[in-house]
Amino acid sequence: MKILFATGHGYLPQRVGGSESSSHELILALQEAGHDCSVLAQLQGNGWLALRNRVVMKLMRRPLLSDRMPGYQVSRAWFPHLHVDRLLRRSRPDVALVQSGEPLRMARGFVEAGLPTMVYLRDVEFHELGGDPADFPALGYLANSRFVAQRFQATFGPSPTVIRPLFRAARYTTAVQPRQVTFINPHAVKGADLAFAIARLCPEIPFCFVEGWPMNGQERRDLEQRVAAHPNVRLQDRTHDMREIYAATRCLLIPSQWEEAWGRVATEAHFSGIPAIASNRGGLPEAVGPGGLVLAHDAPAETWAEAVRSFWSDDGAYDEASAAALVYARRPEIDPKRQIENLIMTLNTFIGGGHAGKLREMNEDGEFAYTQPSAALRGSGD
Repeated sequence: MKILFATGHGYLPQRVGGSESSSHELILALQEAGHDCSVLAQLQGNGWLALRNRVVMKLMRRPLLSDRMPGYQVSRAWFPHLHVDRLLRRSRPDVALVQSGEPLRMARGFVEAGLPTMVYLRDVEFHELGGDPADFPALGYLANSRFVAQRFQATFGPSPTVIRPLFRAARYTTAVQPRQVTFINPHAVKGADLAFAIARLCPEIPFCFVEGWPMNGQERRDLEQRVAAHPNVRLQDRTHDMREIYAATRCLLIPSQWEEAWGRVATEAHFSGIPAIASNRGGLPEAVGPGGLVLAHDAPAETWAEAVRSFWSDDGAYDEASAAALVYARRPEIDPKRQIENLIMTLNTFIGGGHAGKLREMNEDGEFAYTQPSAALRGSGD
């Protein structure tokens, strides 16, 4: 199958986040299974890639340029939704998977071109959809967690098929020699204030705060200043190889105040038996499961600090959570082979039409359970 992933956001290596990492992992697995994948994304204004493309665009008068930086074709434009026709003249995919960055605005061009198009929902920021799903009856929908699927159905009606984030365990599994509690992506919505409060209450425990989303100069200076005020906290630059982070991690701190769609870092850590202490926001309880602790996002910092100390100093509690994390990481619902089979089945059903009632979601036992299809996919006789 020829699959085009499209986003109104930037893409690797310019933008590195959960959505981009999940797309990358999924594309690599699809390619290994023999499918042809490419990406349409926004060209962001940062770094040498932006500088190079800006020069080439002006010299050659080409608004859409392609590269193979992640290992497959990525076409980038300042306003990618304006160049759907240009892209489709070059190559006609079988289906488009549109996600992030006002996806409905992007989807409009594909729908008007007659291309089967599904929206892959990776968050519940529905005010950023770029349109009203009721205006796009031809679209199908996927979601990366039950939480996102249920929220979308309650808001708009269609019931997305759940395809959880895909993980290639070898990219994250490492031998662990723990010497820190790790907090990834120290932004306000990710719970930075709470994380600093926890670190202040646990002066005997070393914390590592790992950069995630890009920061401007002032944001970076502010963060460095806060870190400097906490002797037991150090700041580490982002890395494309998270194994070096997890190798030093005893437990992962995820105090997010945002309604997380999933919580990718929790699953990444589980592959090495690292438990997580996470908030109860969004899909985090799904991601953490028995492999750690889930606390109220608005619980006092003292409650969080007590949980951190339990994993830091109580070997019995830690070993039990670590073993549970390893078991949970092997559950069938996140087995890559099964996920790819489920995705391709879903796409084929959508493209073929008439059998949307057979869209299925994999349960924890690795079995496919029938789900209610979206209104956009139902045949007239259903």
